Order: sequence, then C-alpha cells, then structure tokens
Amino acid sequence: MLLRQITLQDLFISVILIALILLVSSIFKPKNRVAHTVYYQRFILFKILTAILFVLIHSYYYKGGDTFLYFSGASFFFDQFVNNPLSYFKLMFSAQNEIANVSYTTTLAYALTTSKDVFFLSKIVSIFNILCLNGYLASSILFTVTTAIGIWKLYTTMCKIYPSLYKFFALGILFYPSLGIWGSGILKDPLTFAAVGIIFSATYNLIHRKKILLSVTAILLSVSICYALKPYILYTFIPIMLLWVQGSIVGKSKSQVAKYLLTIILLPTFIGGGVIALQQISAGAGKYSLENVQSVAEGFQDWHSYLAETRDQSGYSLGEVEFTPTGILSKSPQAFFVAYFRPFIIGDVRNVATLFEAIQALILLVVSIYVLLKVGIFRSIKIMVSDPDVRPFILFAIIFGVTVGLTSYNFGALSRYKIPGVPFYVASIAIIYYLGYLKPKKGYS
Repeated sequence: MLLRQITLQDLFISVILIALILLVSSIFKPKNRVAHTVYYQRFILFKILTAILFVLIHSYYYKGGDTFLYFSGASFFFDQFVNNPLSYFKLMFSAQNEIANVSYTTTLAYALTTSKDVFFLSKIVSIFNILCLNGYLASSILFTVTTAIGIWKLYTTMCKIYPSLYKFFALGILFYPSLGIWGSGILKDPLTFAAVGIIFSATYNLIHRKKILLSVTAILLSVSICYALKPYILYTFIPIMLLWVQGSIVGKSKSQVAKYLLTIILLPTFIGGGVIALQQISAGAGKYSLENVQSVAEGFQDWHSYLAETRDQSGYSLGEVEFTPTGILSKSPQAFFVAYFRPFIIGDVRNVATLFEAIQALILLVVSIYVLLKVGIFRSIKIMVSDPDVRPFILFAIIFGVTVGLTSYNFGALSRYKIPGVPFYVASIAIIYYLGYLKPKKGYS
C-alpha cells in the first residue's frame, strides 16, 4: 500500500533531526528537579528509537500498512506546498469535498475524498513533511517525538498524584514496549494517545484550579483531535474524567454531610452534562456514532476474522456476540481478559509481532496476580471502589478494554486499539499495590 522506502536524503535529514531533537531537549529539560524528571531525556531517546523501529518494521517486515496511506496523503499536501503555497494553505483549511477531483493515485484519491480521518491526519502530517522535506523516516521521528508530549503529560500528572510511584509509572506509561512501538510512527494512535494524555493532565489542572484558560483550551483542542480520528475514545473517556472531577471535589470535603450533599448535587449534574456531550459528539461522528456501534463492531470482527483466516494473522474469537446489554455483559470478562492478558505464548502466536505482545501480556498477567495476592482480593476491590483516583482509572481501563476486546478480533489491531487503556490499567495496579501493601507494610510516604 503506497510503500515508501528510506532514501539516502531521508536518512541524512533524520540524522540531523535526531541531533537537533537531543540538543533542544537538553536545553529545555525540566528545571524542577523532582524525582520523575530523571526519565525526561531517556524517554525522548526511547521515542526516537521506537519511531525508527516502527519505520523499519513497516517498511521491511510488514512491507505496507495504513502508515503509508497517511504519509502519501501528507505527500499530496506537500506537493501542493512546493508547487503553490497559497493552494496548500487553502487546502489546509478546506472541507473534504473540496478535493473531490484530486488526481494522485487511485487508492489515495479515494481515501482522501471518502475518509475524514485520512484527510484530517494527512493535513496534520503534512506539516511534519514540510519540515522534513517529505522524508518518511524523518517525518515519522518528528511526529513521534511531538506526540510524545501528551504521553509525558500523562506520566507527570500521575507522578503528581502519587510521587512515590514514579518508577512504576515510568515502566507502565513511558517505557511499556507495545505503547512505545504502536504509540510511534505516522498513525492515528500516537496522536489520539497524546490527546488522551493532554485531556488527563488538563483535567487535573482544572481540579486543582491551575492554568484554567490554558487547560480548557488544551481539552477542547484534544477533544477535537479525538473527535476527528477516533471519537469512540471520547464515549468512555469524557464520562470518566467527569467522574474523576466529581470524586476529587467530594473527596476534598472533610465533612461527611458535605460529601453526601456534593454527591447528590454534582453526580446528576455531571452525568447529565456527560450525556449531552456524548450526544453532540455522536451526532457528527459518522460511522462511529452511537447508533452505528453495532454495525462498526461487526464490521471490525468480520474483517479481522477474515485476515486471521486468509493471511495467517493471529486472531481470536469470543464466540457469537449479541449486541444487547445482557449479551455484552456476558462477554465482558472474556473481552477484558483478551485485551490485557492475551495473546497466549502457546496457541495464539503465529508471528514475531504476536510473540512480542504475548510476552508482555504474560508479564502483565503475572504482575496483576501478584498484586492481588499481596494486597488481597477484597482489599483491592475496596481500594478500587473507594479511592477517588483508582476508581475512575480502573473503570476506564475496564470499559475501554472490554470495548476493544469485543471489536478487534485480531491481536495486531488489538495491540494498537488498546493503547489508551493500558496506562490507566497499569497505574491502577501500581496504586492498589502502593495503598494496599507498600504504604502500610513499609511506611512509604
């Protein structure tokens, strides 16, 4: 699919770009010497390496993928910039139907004129293409490092809530292998993952009444990005953020009566606001609208099942799924387990990429069981229900994990789709371990 190989010019530009990124990151490294900032430059280097690895995998192992479609769309805009800069800026602010007669390649022309997410992402990536002279490797590196800002925001915000867990969070957010690989490169996933991190960080600021205007602006911009690329993320994440705000406000009150009254007032208000927001998002979400959830899910299942059967890709099945509340609920435990703890090393692995995911899934399963045994099942559940931070984090991880587990049916796709849920699941496990075991047993602060 519109495969791009790495040219000598691209390689040369990439080397210069990496040197500039490392130089700039050194100049603008965090000035406050809190413990977690030790990972700042290591994380940037890690993202550069994962971006390179992403490019090599798709160029020489998969020899194709959606990344090349998005890059070719960006190359179309790059060509407009080179040939007629005014035309480029006009197209950047144009509607999709205004390029209906574009002539480039059949695949690209069709995608640009029929797929809103391809059109939107191509415009964004074109900015990186211009800076990198249309080099695929260089553009991928710059795009990856830029979107890493959102991941860093997610990490540092978690560290503000629980400073003692900065090492655990670093492993589960910054350096988690599949987040590193699939949160890199020219795809929708790095950008939407970054948007989730920025929304999370900005929500934290609003809870603590910091940088109000900047935080509201950041939330609106990030919601717009998710809305254009993956609006289904917002269906879960917006209500969860509202739940987090509500829990944080109530938790600050020292009076039980005040907590009770605040809950009565705030919970219905936020629920109502969340419902209205979701209706507005759904109204313009096209194929991802709430009314089309079942047809989209069934389409994903059919397509990924076909790939597993005909192209030897690693797939899975949950059996027949009835898209009713009872049917979804009955399959939820399986879907959650698949999302975070599969593929299995024995039985599910058909290629190197799936083996890579299987090893991580096994480690995460072992760590989860270890935490439950150390803390205790009932105490763990109590923390999940009562802690104002763990409650929304684990709830998002569960709901999002069930959602992608029910719809993916292919371990390759699942490894990308589950990205927003993984940091919140890992953070929840770390906090439960801290509150239920480390803090009372070892006197952690």
